Formats: sequence, C-alpha cells, structure tokens
Amino acid sequence: MQRNYLKFKTDNEQIRLLQNTWHSVYQNSYAEGLKFLIKGLNLPIHNIGDVLDKIEKKIPIQYILKKWSFYEGEYFINENVLIPRPETEILVDYVTSKFKDKKNILDLGTGSGCIAVELSKKLQTAKITGVDISAKAIELAKKNNSQTENHVNFFTSNWFSNVNQKYDLIVSNPPYIAKSLNLDESVSFEPLIALYSENQGLADLSKIITYSINYLQMNGVLMLEHGIGQENYLQEKMIKEGFKKIELIKDLKDINRFIIGHR
Repeated sequence: MQRNYLKFKTDNEQIRLLQNTWHSVYQNSYAEGLKFLIKGLNLPIHNIGDVLDKIEKKIPIQYILKKWSFYEGEYFINENVLIPRPETEILVDYVTSKFKDKKNILDLGTGSGCIAVELSKKLQTAKITGVDISAKAIELAKKNNSQTENHVNFFTSNWFSNVNQKYDLIVSNPPYIAKSLNLDESVSFEPLIALYSENQGLADLSKIITYSINYLQMNGVLMLEHGIGQENYLQEKMIKEGFKKIELIKDLKDINRFIIGHR
C-alpha cells in the first residue's frame, strides 16, 4: 500500500500516527507492545508508511524493530529465527550457575544465537558451538556473534548431522509444539520449522535425546526446553537411553519447562 506520510515529520506527529494505527488494529489490548515499539524506533522514521503497514498486518513488533533484548544482550532478528523469549533466559541462568565447569558446550537449533552468545559471555573459558538447519539463521547468528569476545563457532547442521565431536554439555530449545495446537496468530510470522514438531510435538525432542548420548562426554549433561505436559514422556525417554540423574526445572509461571539428563 503506497501512502504519502512526508508531511508527518516531527516525532510527535509520527507517534500519533503510530498510536492511531495501533489502536485501530489492537483496540485497547497489547498497550505494552506499543510502548516497546515507540521506544525501540529511531524517530523520526523515514519509512513511517512501511511501519504502519506492518502494524496493520499484525507483524510482531520484534520483527518490525529487527532487534530484541535477551538476557544481557540485544539481538538482530528477522523472520528466519524465533523471537527470543524471557522463559529461555532461565536456561542461560541455570547453565551459568550450575555448570560453570563445562568447557565444551553445544547449542542445538541455535536460531539467532542468543543462548550460545550469552553463554559465551558468562563462561569465557568455555568453547561454545551453535548449529542450526537454517543457513539464514546461522548468517544472523554470526552477525550477533560480534557482541562477545569469546566468539561462538556457528555452522549449519540438521541436529547432529554435521557434528563430529563430543561435548560436556548440550543445550537446546527445539521445536516442541504439536501441529494440532492453535496458537496466537502473531506466531504465524515465526519460522514454523522452529515451532512445530511431529508426534504431538515430541519428535525432535525424542531425536535429540536418542542421539545426544553419542555426542556427550562421560558425565556430560543434556538440557532441553520443552512444552507443557511433555516431561513424563521425556523422563521415560531419557531413562531408556541411559541417562542417570534427571532434573525438572520450572519456568516463570511455575510450570515444568526444562529437563536435564546426566550421562
């Protein structure tokens, strides 16, 4: 849609345009999103019409801003990677507090690289590797790699397909949503390959558990983010594959969200 917004030159005029368009789409809901959007934009915006069109299409503000905060960093993101979420910060917190001794760490399905890069900042003597099936995701992760001095080794791999060594710790936030589940429409803008998994959302989690045992050192650890109600299946799967000690970690809403298996 072609529009002429050249006459709206001042910050206040552009803010009013953003507010009016936002309220026409979301009414009185999601006011926090509007605040984040205005705060994150560099006003005045030369292409204000493009931003308004994206609001009308309900494109998530993170993709409009093309960046988002995660843990202690700010990450370039686009439609090729998932939007970083606060719940996943728990994984970074747990690893950096409980697994400081792990020197060789693999992040499977790294996406924007936010988990791997944040771990590299906190564990500066560790060697961190991040892999993803998407070459476009790896390209973006490498761009985000510049914010850490302990650079992560990023490369493409379909889970373990191009991995050829063993690690002290493997972490992953893989696809775990069942294809039958109806999600908020804003999620439709995110890469479906990073969201949905077969077998009621358990296929990729199960595959990682099965193969990770071959890529973990003795006393190595696997930590996975998972969906609601999947922990019982995953515990049984880990026991079957030879993991000894298993832990469950809750998210910000006190729901089981992470599972840890010790080899």
